[in-house]
Amino acid sequence: MSVPIRRTFTPPPAELRPWVERFWSWESDCAVPLPLLLPGTGADLFLHYGTPFLAITPDGACLRPAAAHLTCLRSHHCRLVAQGPIGFVAVRFRTSAIRHFGKLGLPDLLDRFPDAIEHFGPEAAELTGRLAALPDLSKRAAQLARFLLHQLGRKASTITLADRATEALYYGEPDLSIADLADELGYSCRQLERAVGEATGLTPKRFHRLTRFHHTVRHLLLARETDYLDAALARGYYDQAHFIHEFRALAGQTPTQLLKPETFMSHFYNPRLPR
Repeated sequence: MSVPIRRTFTPPPAELRPWVERFWSWESDCAVPLPLLLPGTGADLFLHYGTPFLAITPDGACLRPAAAHLTCLRSHHCRLVAQGPIGFVAVRFRTSAIRHFGKLGLPDLLDRFPDAIEHFGPEAAELTGRLAALPDLSKRAAQLARFLLHQLGRKASTITLADRATEALYYGEPDLSIADLADELGYSCRQLERAVGEATGLTPKRFHRLTRFHHTVRHLLLARETDYLDAALARGYYDQAHFIHEFRALAGQTPTQLLKPETFMSHFYNPRLPR
């Protein structure tokens, strides 16, 4: 019999919603199988008050993230391995938003599990202890919200044109071309490339590719669909071969290999919350 994972989430306060999608938490009473961590478009801050997991890269490297760490995968997946009881609270940041809260730009965060101290400073080291002493996600989310608002205030950050360009790519029609999007936003293609590069560390084409993958896989896993072709075509893939090629490049396996009952029961995708 599989051991259940207790999953909870809560939206952020209104003043954080332009930057943060949700606070979320997983807990278990012993080591449990964990889902594949797939590349995506946002970033997460993990704060482990249980035993931190290991991350195994496609080339077999074993990473041991700190108790407070970031994830921002873009070019490959990672297999996560529980080393004991799971207990963490995480912050899911929107697309390019994490750069507004700390020292590092997106190019410094991509495809890494950096210690949270690198980005947020020494204050991040104290967070896991504080959160462990609190009784539930509601109290932990309130503590995290105060920390993030303090970080945001220190940088005096505001949503920029680069953020808006990235959001337009993320929420835009799947068949919208980069040239059409630039025209729609009043940019030249070169200006759009600079703006998206500033916000994400990627070219618009690369970020659009990840967005298409993210939206498709998220839909399939939440809807528990094994017949993937209609969902892929609706989100901009040319044909089945195109989707399988992209899927294998980013997930390290075929859609059929991933879309199984056990994957539907445990993954990192959630229904979208209102902004």
